[in-house]
Amino acid sequence: MKTATALSVPVVRPSFTGMVEPSPGQIPLPFPGMTPVLPVPVERGDATPLRERSARFMQALVEVLSGERPVRQMGPWMAPDVYEQLSSRLTVHARAPRRPVSARGARIVSVHVAMVNDEAAEIAGRMVHRGRSRALAVRLELQTTHRGDKIWRCTALVWA
Repeated sequence: MKTATALSVPVVRPSFTGMVEPSPGQIPLPFPGMTPVLPVPVERGDATPLRERSARFMQALVEVLSGERPVRQMGPWMAPDVYEQLSSRLTVHARAPRRPVSARGARIVSVHVAMVNDEAAEIAGRMVHRGRSRALAVRLELQTTHRGDKIWRCTALVWA
């Protein structure tokens, strides 16, 4: 079995000052002298309440996407443009014949919260429905209502 380092394919190597030249055909990873840039989930304070709220929100969203819950129930928790996007996309798909809802409906099986700052969070989740996995991503922002209350509202939504 050949490994990646055993290949004899010529490789174009970037030149860095002070870089030790690797063996022919090899590039050391990470590049010496460079710090890796990786997205790191940052939790500020106690993120447990937000994680629990986002899991409930994602479960409700999954039920809407699978047809088990009416889309109008999501209206108060979404920005108007996101709600319009969701309802129009579901209206297009509603014209297709629906299968009966199984006894085991759609469910959210994982939720990952990444805090962008103290008032914004990006949540990724995986749903399972009819034996298939799908991905969901939402952005929640802490907004002030007309009454002065602070609530988390969905300002972006993507699912595949």
